Amino acid sequence: MTFRTLHLVLLTFLLAGQLCKAQGGKSFLKEGDAFRKENELEKALEKYGLAIAVDPKLIKAYQSRAEVNVLMGRPLEVARDLKHIAALEPADAALGAAAARAYLDIDSATIARDLCNTALKVDRKNMEALQFKTRACLKLGDLDCATEASDAALALKATTDTYFLHGLARAAVRDYKTAETDFDRVLEWNHLYEAAYVELANVQLELYEVFTGTTMQMRTLDKAVEKCTVALDLNPQSTDALFTRSRAYAAQKEYAKAIEDISRCIALGRTDQAVYHQRALYYSGLGQHQNAVNDLNKILLDNPDDVDELVLRATSKEANLDMEGALKDLELAQRSLKANPGSGHVNDQQLEESRVRIAKQVFEMNRESDPPRLTILEPYSKDSVAQVSMSLRHLKVSGHVLDKSKLKSITVNGGPAQFDHDEKDPQFFTSIPWVATDKEIIVQVTDIYDNFTSQVLKVERTEGTPPSVIVTTPAATQDRVVTIMEDKESIFLEGRVNDESLIRLVAVDGVNASYAPDQLNPEFSIKLDVKDKSGFSVHTEDQFGNATDVAYTLVRKAAPVVVASKPVPSTSAKEPTPASTAPAATRSGATWVIHIENTNYRNFPAVQSGGDAAKIQKAFGNYTIARTLNKKNLSKEQLDRFFNIELRDLVRTNKIGTILVWYSGHGRTVGGKAYWVPVDARKDDIYSYFNYGSLKAQMQNYSESVDNTVVVSDATGSESSFYELTR
Repeated sequence: MTFRTLHLVLLTFLLAGQLCKAQGGKSFLKEGDAFRKENELEKALEKYGLAIAVDPKLIKAYQSRAEVNVLMGRPLEVARDLKHIAALEPADAALGAAAARAYLDIDSATIARDLCNTALKVDRKNMEALQFKTRACLKLGDLDCATEASDAALALKATTDTYFLHGLARAAVRDYKTAETDFDRVLEWNHLYEAAYVELANVQLELYEVFTGTTMQMRTLDKAVEKCTVALDLNPQSTDALFTRSRAYAAQKEYAKAIEDISRCIALGRTDQAVYHQRALYYSGLGQHQNAVNDLNKILLDNPDDVDELVLRATSKEANLDMEGALKDLELAQRSLKANPGSGHVNDQQLEESRVRIAKQVFEMNRESDPPRLTILEPYSKDSVAQVSMSLRHLKVSGHVLDKSKLKSITVNGGPAQFDHDEKDPQFFTSIPWVATDKEIIVQVTDIYDNFTSQVLKVERTEGTPPSVIVTTPAATQDRVVTIMEDKESIFLEGRVNDESLIRLVAVDGVNASYAPDQLNPEFSIKLDVKDKSGFSVHTEDQFGNATDVAYTLVRKAAPVVVASKPVPSTSAKEPTPASTAPAATRSGATWVIHIENTNYRNFPAVQSGGDAAKIQKAFGNYTIARTLNKKNLSKEQLDRFFNIELRDLVRTNKIGTILVWYSGHGRTVGGKAYWVPVDARKDDIYSYFNYGSLKAQMQNYSESVDNTVVVSDATGSESSFYELTR
């Protein structure tokens, strides 16, 4: 075969392939048109897509797919197809302009501008490309580009649209007189051009800011109201006209009318930030500052770091005499501005001046003369006499302070104690050097208003013998070595503490164990996680501060290997159950419900009882309840004793596996912590409440039989009702 013959054969195959390709694309296009005629749009789209896949240059397929996507409300897909068409036919400027319009509709102004520039290179007098370029540049804030394009469009042909765009561009560069002339020309030629009325009104509002004469200012406002009213006669649903007219009314101090217009905007579905911001300004002008705060809350819910809105809300709160709220907003604005410099129209100095001014007002407004109330918890004292171990070299001192104000300082024997300066009614603690000659403990508290309290405890020396600890389960050797199985991840630890005094703390690896604090030589128990541990430490303290730390070593041994023997064939008529199908052995225990019901309070309103049984049954419906234990109207001491001693002993005796606790009564949240309110609790004393935060862990340490604990707090509080389920 000669070279010429081979060339002809290859050319024939190539032409045949192109012909098949074209025929295949057109075939899919026809099928798509047929589906489109039957209104089966999804199938039509599929066929158009196949046509494009077979022949990527089939413009008709792109056009048809774009038309179907218009019908289906898919503007992004429409824009992409029109962009492909413009790229396939670069010499047709109209196609580029059409694609630019589609990208403007989906707020892609940058792509729209690029498409217009490409079209104008082909035909610099293409009117649509000039107009769409003007709009794209205005959206992008490229005012030189917008001005140039609008000038070119107006020079090419003077129409209502070219004058309108020229007016928009001139208003953007603050050439308000030219913009006013342009919009007047539009309305002179077409008195039904609604958008021109609104833009002319906006220009009048800008001229109002420029003019200094009162007469000229009033004329601009009257004209703005007039033009917006005409626009609303043409289209009563125009939110742009309502928004602009509300601004004009507000400038005339007609705040009620301004609020009416802006509220109609919201009712018509416009709920952007600008609408709520404007209405907040109008409410402030009308003196309805709480309404202003409510609107600003809506904005700050979505944009909590908006400096300008925070400052505006602070101003409204100050006018509403909510000084503490205003101060908090200014502090939030300062933090936001520090994190994002330049994010607001105020600077650091202005914010700080406002914050200092408000802070002074808050400080003076809250001034009081009541001295703080001080309670020393550690060391334990009676009749202002503390008993301290003679062996101590450092003395722990802790307690709490109740005061209406924040505290400035807490000192113990002249040294500062640690406490949270931002918290009201804080706890404090410190450790001070202690020598044999020290005879008293002096705690002094001063609040921010220099109200002062001092408490002096005389000190008596007591026995200095530290407690001794014995671990009974699992068994330990004399060298304090505990042997456990190799695969154990947790163990149930039990033991006993011996001491001449009552014990105030038993902790294993920093976790408090369960024990009876009002018994001498108490037993303790705890479920201890031993995964990846080679030992554990038991720390005990008696009521006089004598402490003992005892370390135990963990040794692991391999589990014994069980060799399964071949089962002896059964001689009975009944076949034995195969090992593979026998039920797995699981540990089980009884399930008890503990119902704590506090209703008869001494210092709080009574709580209506009733309905708890149904709630308990619904909440614990997945459990098989063996017994329900009801405890009513418990004091703080009774709650402590019940959960520390009584319930623990009941759990151990009855081998309870699951403990379900339901509390009904008053509840409080203070400092982010949740409390139950005993019947003898005092409203102003947080330490008379029962903190149930660690209750689940405490119950888990009652006995090795306990697998599950559930605490449900169905409590009411004066600030709100809350229901919390923790598991």
